[in-house]
Amino acid sequence: MKRIKFIIGLLCTCIASACSDFLEEKSQDEVIVKTVEDYRELLIGYMNGSNTYSMLYALDDDIRIDDTKFSAVRDDNNVLQHSGCFTWQPDMWEREAKLPDSYKGTYSQLTGINAVLDGIDEAIGLEADKEIVKAEALSLRALYYYMLVNLYGEPYNYNKKALGVPLKLTAGLVENGIARNTVEEVYAQILKDLKVALGLFEKYPKQRGNYQINITSAYILLSRIYLYMEQWENVIQEADKAIKTAEGLTDYTAFAPGAKFYMTTYDHSEVEWLWGYNLIIKPFAPSEDLLVRYDDKDMRLALWFSTDRLVILKKNVESYAPTNTIRISEAYLNRAEAYAQLEKLTEGLSDLNELRRHRILDYQDISLQDSKRLLEEVRLERRLEFCFDWHRWFGLRRYGMPSISHDYKSKAGMPLVRYTLREKDPLYTLPISTVMMKNNNKLVQNASADEQERIGVTMSNNN
Repeated sequence: MKRIKFIIGLLCTCIASACSDFLEEKSQDEVIVKTVEDYRELLIGYMNGSNTYSMLYALDDDIRIDDTKFSAVRDDNNVLQHSGCFTWQPDMWEREAKLPDSYKGTYSQLTGINAVLDGIDEAIGLEADKEIVKAEALSLRALYYYMLVNLYGEPYNYNKKALGVPLKLTAGLVENGIARNTVEEVYAQILKDLKVALGLFEKYPKQRGNYQINITSAYILLSRIYLYMEQWENVIQEADKAIKTAEGLTDYTAFAPGAKFYMTTYDHSEVEWLWGYNLIIKPFAPSEDLLVRYDDKDMRLALWFSTDRLVILKKNVESYAPTNTIRISEAYLNRAEAYAQLEKLTEGLSDLNELRRHRILDYQDISLQDSKRLLEEVRLERRLEFCFDWHRWFGLRRYGMPSISHDYKSKAGMPLVRYTLREKDPLYTLPISTVMMKNNNKLVQNASADEQERIGVTMSNNN
């Protein structure tokens, strides 16, 4: 796929006092974008293939280091790159071996998306095509700000008045820096973008495929945002719309155990959008705490996980293709959680059982006596359904930021060292990298950057 890089006016965003490049990078193959198709092709490049959030699976409790998967003679570079995030270090972005800077990477994506929004109205082409591109771009901008504010701002349900991230809504230059908006303000912009996008999507027939975000995905995202904001009735309303516009859940029980199965394909009716790039590579593996929670007859356990490949999670078709999905199963679970919060037990159980019937062989509907138990079951199901899809870390944040631990080693034969993230630990809100702080003199750093280096506890062979 051809990927166009371009400048409309001055594309790169400047926010430092000296008007230095916000992204510290410039296109080397700039072309002029004129037609709607030019913009569409450009936008597709921002919809898939990004590894900006590869740190997310290293942060949560669904991952472990598998001692049997190390090279016997050297440190494992994959472990070293993830170490700062895996052990929740305040200098995770400054280490010699480190993951891509998610703050910088996301604003790089946003620069291109904003450029599309700045120029699409003047593009050559049909008005309907312009509006579809605009809807897609607004949905993407909402998604990326959702990612940013949940990485670098405190959880909305914990402190919505806390600093979030700067809202940069054009691709033009900004002199003398740009300050952080509050978490609440960022969420308000996300809602605005999604509502405008949906108003445009609703005018035209639904599209599905070709890596393009669509109306059902936008409904799912909007229901997710309302879930994080704890606006339960709105969650239900948007999830209803998503389910009504979808093609239905994929029935995993129709697959034979051991069948060749990949999630990242539009062949599955429930897949609305493919995006992102996130591979779980040796010596990392799913945590035992995650795996033991699947029912023995759960086909996700049989179809998703592998122990004999470099990539141990079978959700992706091939390397360098999108590995994450937005699926209609999220709408069912978002709605079920909202029902549980509203103590609508019958409705919530209906959604939970509907999903499980499509996942577990010979499943018998469960019956619960109170909404608290339903909420626990729904949150468990979210963990099982969306593991390694960039949900779990954000879920832990909104569940109250519980204490979790990781056992770390960088080389075969070394002892495991246990690191613990405390309950409501400041590192539940990530520090902003030193590079990005220097590029924007109006940024205020998060408290997590001032934490002491995390020191682990060496575990005995019996632990």
